[in-house]
Amino acid sequence: MRTTIAAATALALLALAGSARAETPLLEEFMRDYTFLLIFLSLVGAVIGFAFLWMTGALPQVLLSTWTWLDERFALRRYASLARREYYSVVFTLLPSSGRTFPQSHTERYNVKAVWYWYPFYCLGGLSFLAFIILTITGIYLGFYYVPDGDFVEGADGEMTSGAYESMELIMTEVSFGYIMRAVHHWAAHFMVAAVFLHMMRVYFVGAYRNPRELNWILGSILLMVTIFFGYTGYLLPWDELGFAAGSIGLEMATSIPAMGPPMAQLVFGGTQLTGTTVLRMYWLHVFVLPAVGIALMVLHMALVWIQGEAEPH
Repeated sequence: MRTTIAAATALALLALAGSARAETPLLEEFMRDYTFLLIFLSLVGAVIGFAFLWMTGALPQVLLSTWTWLDERFALRRYASLARREYYSVVFTLLPSSGRTFPQSHTERYNVKAVWYWYPFYCLGGLSFLAFIILTITGIYLGFYYVPDGDFVEGADGEMTSGAYESMELIMTEVSFGYIMRAVHHWAAHFMVAAVFLHMMRVYFVGAYRNPRELNWILGSILLMVTIFFGYTGYLLPWDELGFAAGSIGLEMATSIPAMGPPMAQLVFGGTQLTGTTVLRMYWLHVFVLPAVGIALMVLHMALVWIQGEAEPH
């Protein structure tokens, strides 16, 4: 029976993925037309199933069985206890003589019932890193289909277009989950910029930039600039009207700098005028240069947090 089901499933997938003569593969067309419907039906089914288990009283047993199944295979309980013990008792490896450990939260230290109002703000750095991971995953997916060609050519409809813009349209209309991946990438970028900015505000208002954390404050400021430049280079990559306008504004700002303006414009934009080379420069900055610089700074930034510990509000 299982062999029959597996064979039928394989044949169905081959039938959907086939149709090489068709201009659009059947699987791509199916995902384009029914992706949101399937997601909606999946969410509705999950909500109905959860409500059914809750009303019948079987929810705790299902959750316990699921946790037991996962724990038997991945030893989650053991690793969770180890992580909790390390969080509270790890001595700094780079400064063993200090004997300092990670601080407990205000609620745990003083055994209060109310939630410490500062605690959510201490999650902003981790949320920024989470957004960076999401951007990396979705960016790799988009990079499989994006073409960094900024040269304008006349399209079939008589309007000017470019390889970059056409690849973006391909991602949005033909690639499976392309629309969703680009939307997640778009909003994750907004979220990361906001989270990094709020993280800097939290560090400033709790006085965490003071001795001995001045160097980490400087690194955080540089990371904020890298994050903003990440957003700017990504904003230009579709090479649509908004991207071209943003490139024009950035180029004018760069060339307005005395003495260093033209060399900076040549380095970043590929010249003193916007051309197809501009998109290629932005692509390399966005995909290779900025990630390398950002990852190196983030590792150093988190290493200093590990060494110095988190600063509580003054």
